Amino acid sequence: MKYFVFNKPMDYQRGYLENLVCTEHGIQLLKGGQKGVFFSRVLDSGEKEMAWHRMTCAIPVFRTGVHFWIYSAETNEMMWNGAITSIERILQEQLTAAEKRKILSPFLKKEFLNETDVLLHDIKGRYIWFCIEIYSGQEENVGIENMFLYFPAKNWLHYLPSVYEKNRESATFLDQYLSIFQSIYDDFNQRFENSSALLEPAVTEMDFLQFMAEWLNIVNTNIWSEDKLRNLIRMAPAVFRKRGTRQGLLDVIELFTGEPPLIIEQWQIREYRKYSDKKEFLDQLYGTDENTFLILVKEKYCSGKREQEALLNLIQEVSPAHMEARLVALRQYMILGEHTYLGVNSGLGYYKPTRLDGLSLVSLTSIGKQE
Repeated sequence: MKYFVFNKPMDYQRGYLENLVCTEHGIQLLKGGQKGVFFSRVLDSGEKEMAWHRMTCAIPVFRTGVHFWIYSAETNEMMWNGAITSIERILQEQLTAAEKRKILSPFLKKEFLNETDVLLHDIKGRYIWFCIEIYSGQEENVGIENMFLYFPAKNWLHYLPSVYEKNRESATFLDQYLSIFQSIYDDFNQRFENSSALLEPAVTEMDFLQFMAEWLNIVNTNIWSEDKLRNLIRMAPAVFRKRGTRQGLLDVIELFTGEPPLIIEQWQIREYRKYSDKKEFLDQLYGTDENTFLILVKEKYCSGKREQEALLNLIQEVSPAHMEARLVALRQYMILGEHTYLGVNSGLGYYKPTRLDGLSLVSLTSIGKQE
C-alpha cells in the first residue's frame, strides 16, 4: 500500500503554517497561542478517480481540539477571481484560513474532530489536501505528529461473495465493521515490515535502545546521553572485540567524553625511577603498584562526584582483569608538583613585565624583561 507521510519539518514547511511551529515529527502551537492553522500542499496520487483508504496521526495531548477538513479533486486548478488558478497558489495566498476554506468548499469531502484514525473510502479524486486547526486550552506542546494518508483503498468486503454487497446499507455497515480488523492487521503488517528499523541504533526508539544495551551487556546506561548511547551500540562489535585492552579502554572513554584520554602505565615511568631525585615525586603521582594504571581526562568531564562515579563505573567494566584504574582530572592550569602536561593542560607562554600598581597578582605573573 502507498502512502503520503508528514513526519519531519520539511513536510509541513512545504504547506501553509499560521501560529504553528515545526517540531521533530510534527507541528505544535506557538507558545501562548490559542489557535493554529495548517494547510497541506496538494498531494498527487498520479491516478484519476483514486479511492483513498485511511488517514492516521498522533495527538500527543488528548485534550487538544484538532479539527480536520479533507479535500479532494480530479484537477489541481479551479476558477477563482475570473481566472483559472492552481489550488496550490490559493493555499499560499495571504488570505485567512476561513476565506481559504470558503473558496475551496466545493472540494470538501470529509470533516471531523479529534480523530486519529479515519477511513477515507468515500473520498475519490486524483488530488487530495487537508486543513488542520489546532485549539489550545491550558496544555503545552499542543499539536499533531506522524500523519499518514494511505491509498488506494483496500476493502476486505471485496474478498467476500458478491451477495454481501447487494444491499447498500448492510454493505456499508459490514465494510466499516471489517475495517476495524483490517486497520489492526495493516498496522501490525507495517510494523512487521519495518521491524528491521528497531535494530538500527540511529533510529530506534529509546525504550528499545535500552533493550539492545541489555543484550550487549551494557550496564549503567543511565550515565550515557541518548546520542552517545546510540553511538556506543552502533560501534559495539568493534569496541567489544578490544574489551580488556588498552585500545578498547581508550575507545570507550572517547565515546563517553568525546575526547581520547591519556593512559599511563607503570612500565612507562619505570626508567625515570632510576633517578633518585625523581623517584619520590613519581611515586607520589603515579603510585608503586604494578597492577595500577592512571587514566587522565580533562576536568570538565568529571567535575562533580556523580560524573566521576559514572566514569569510574564505565572504566571498571572495560578494564583488563586484575588491574586497578585511578582516575585523574586534569585541571586547566599549571600546578607544580601535580599532574601538569605540556600541550594537554598547560602551554608555553611568554614573559611580560609586571607593574606594582596594585592590580597585578605577583604570584601568578612572571617578572622579567621583554626582549
